[in-house]
Amino acid sequence: MKKLFSICLVCLAAAGLMTGCGKSLEADRDTVYVQKKGSVTSAAIADFDKDYYDEEELKKYVDERVADYQEQHGEDSVSIDKFSVEEGVAKLYINYKGYEEYQDFNEVTLFSGTVPQALAEGFDFNTEFTEIKGGEAAGTVSKDKITDTDAKVIILSEKVDVKVDGTIQYVSSQYTTIKAKDTVSIQLPEDAADGEESTLVYVVYQ
Repeated sequence: MKKLFSICLVCLAAAGLMTGCGKSLEADRDTVYVQKKGSVTSAAIADFDKDYYDEEELKKYVDERVADYQEQHGEDSVSIDKFSVEEGVAKLYINYKGYEEYQDFNEVTLFSGTVPQALAEGFDFNTEFTEIKGGEAAGTVSKDKITDTDAKVIILSEKVDVKVDGTIQYVSSQYTTIKAKDTVSIQLPEDAADGEESTLVYVVYQ
């Protein structure tokens, strides 16, 4: 989701130089919220404090991107929930029919389903996991304790917060910080490429 804002802000910067000048989600950081019935809401938060940035141009760009996608995939595939610019910060919330639409629209890796479904898709869970109890880390566990369950799992490699409709039970030990029982924050290396196995983060919940 950050990519959409980044592309747009680069375009606005170029234009400025040329001219000489489901449940609601509230977020303070880029966030992916996977809801109970499989729909996804994203929040993209970006600084919007340059003189050559234009709120109307940003909104127009996002509207066009969404309209183009809807034309190819249906009106229910993706829709703008809300957009605002306040105190130098732009916030964009977008609803997606499912994780496939989020993945396709943003050109990133995202999986949402059960552990058995993830294994069938080729995800190997080959990483160290931290068990979460009461919203806090409670020691490490091997992947065998997880791959034998039918729990739900979200898999991605983005620098975002992940919010679930449920309680997080396990997360990849690397790159993650638990914020709440239903939210984990992901911090990847600056040079991390989307989809790399070494940077895939697993969020397992019930």
